[in-house]
Amino acid sequence: MEREMEHPVIYLTADAMISSLGFSTGECRERMFQYQSGVQPIRDSQFYSELFYGAKIDDNRLQLLVPEHNLHDFSRFEQLLILSIRQTLGQSGVDIGQNNCGFILASTKGNIGRLSVGNETGDGLLLSHSAEKIAAYFGFSAKPIVLCNACISGISAMIVAKRLIENGMFTHMVVAGGDELSDFIVSGFHAFKSVSTGICKPYDAGRDGLSLGEAIGSVLLTTDKKHVAEKQPAMLLGGAITNDANHISGPSRTGEELHMAIEQALRQSGISANDISFVNAHGTATIYNDEMESKALYLSGLSGKPLQSLKPYFGHTLGAAGVIETIICKQQLENDIVFGVPGLETMGVPHPLNIDALHRPMNLTYCLKTASGFGGCNAAIVIGKEPVPGNNPLSGSVSLQGKQLEETSSQILKRAKIVSKCNISALGVELNDERVLANEPTDDFPTFIRKAYASLNLSYRKFFRMDDLSKLGFLTTAWLTRSVDGFSGLPPESKGIIMANRSSSLDTDIHYRQNLDAVGDREASPAIFVYTLPNVMLGEICIYWKMKGENTFFIQREFDKDFLIQYAGMVMSEQDLNYCIVGWCDLLDNNFLSEFYLMER
Repeated sequence: MEREMEHPVIYLTADAMISSLGFSTGECRERMFQYQSGVQPIRDSQFYSELFYGAKIDDNRLQLLVPEHNLHDFSRFEQLLILSIRQTLGQSGVDIGQNNCGFILASTKGNIGRLSVGNETGDGLLLSHSAEKIAAYFGFSAKPIVLCNACISGISAMIVAKRLIENGMFTHMVVAGGDELSDFIVSGFHAFKSVSTGICKPYDAGRDGLSLGEAIGSVLLTTDKKHVAEKQPAMLLGGAITNDANHISGPSRTGEELHMAIEQALRQSGISANDISFVNAHGTATIYNDEMESKALYLSGLSGKPLQSLKPYFGHTLGAAGVIETIICKQQLENDIVFGVPGLETMGVPHPLNIDALHRPMNLTYCLKTASGFGGCNAAIVIGKEPVPGNNPLSGSVSLQGKQLEETSSQILKRAKIVSKCNISALGVELNDERVLANEPTDDFPTFIRKAYASLNLSYRKFFRMDDLSKLGFLTTAWLTRSVDGFSGLPPESKGIIMANRSSSLDTDIHYRQNLDAVGDREASPAIFVYTLPNVMLGEICIYWKMKGENTFFIQREFDKDFLIQYAGMVMSEQDLNYCIVGWCDLLDNNFLSEFYLMER
């Protein structure tokens, strides 16, 4: 029998958020108590040629703080992150100069507002560069970790931090998430016809789309109780990530895959659906997202639990959403109140939910937080309030001393093996260190990739609609999985994928920027915009090879193979995966490199 490893309790403690409602958690919380919304009509051609509803941070307040903290050499995105993290660190007393303190940044687009003709490939557009600048400003000793996983990025970062702490790599993790409004983002969502004509109305029969917003949030995760000030602090108990394997821009038709993430998060936490006090759902107010969530919550036995979406308060803040909404969940647990959903009039989802437009005071113990995003990704975490000593409400097997897992990551790494390796470069294709397809020196990427596709004798029309990054990842996977007979037919939940690259989706971002400049924001292409997230490549792979397990995308300046392999071992153990594709897939301006490994357990 394997030796069980006891996991420490992970506390969610010091935090700070900056949004359209204010420059601190307290300020935002108090305005939410008063039902104030930061979503307002915006008429500014800097963002869009027509009036739209969105939630914007007060730039006048920001500019007053820039000289005070010597932030002139940072972008607006970076300035806001620094201001949030300063507050969080100021509350905690954690020594970030020690190697046991990590830093994770979650964002979908970072400095994308700076992308323009003539400024297309500089370091300033790289998320890893922003993370490094911020880490250097504060003096973090550990190398920053960056997540870019569409609209689940913030929750993904929480889950990554939890796993790294539980496996002994860190004692403390500062998790930050952020995104800012830009014409790039606003035009893209308008291209999808998914922007509301007013303040969004999640789950309402009259909902007509989302309200975009910008925000920054940061929170400290720690196992060291001396850095926890709250009398009954919040704990991060469980979390899971799944994929729909259905569509890159539309959610699951059944909600089954989000349900899978919820079930896994509950199981890790040692509680049941009955123990959940309230649900903080994604609730974008788009027709199909809200329908899918109602189905997933019904399957999970949670339809009757008090539920909310916070999007009417500060809009859909993309990479920040998971972090700032987790912070507000923590605040609700501490104050025993479930915030209402302003604007709700008539329930408009297939399975009715327990939602109220008004705030509801009640005794709270556990919160379920969910998110979903482009690329078919879903995530769920469970947050619990530490019981008063001598009054343990946990109905499951979790104790205050920690959770039990059957294997450590080192044990799973001993059992897992790499069964296949494939890399594609300008030289051609290598499978298990053998050249299987050579590239002509005169061939550019489009020419080479067509030859590579033809050599595999595939018949998949959708391949030709993918962006180049997705094509590169797709063909690398096609060669990689040939070593496993019937890979597509294996149980979908037993297969996962963990990837990284340097340039995110910058190659496609440039194409979208060119399209936007050429045709204007009202005619911008949704077919290009959907690929301006690197994890959409994972979605394409998951759809074809029927993979519904873990799917996470890291941004790294250089390929850190050892970290990704080790992290994959943690995930395979925790999620009971039999196979995990791990690797690097980067493409920018006709320079490309993929290096994939297939791990088997």
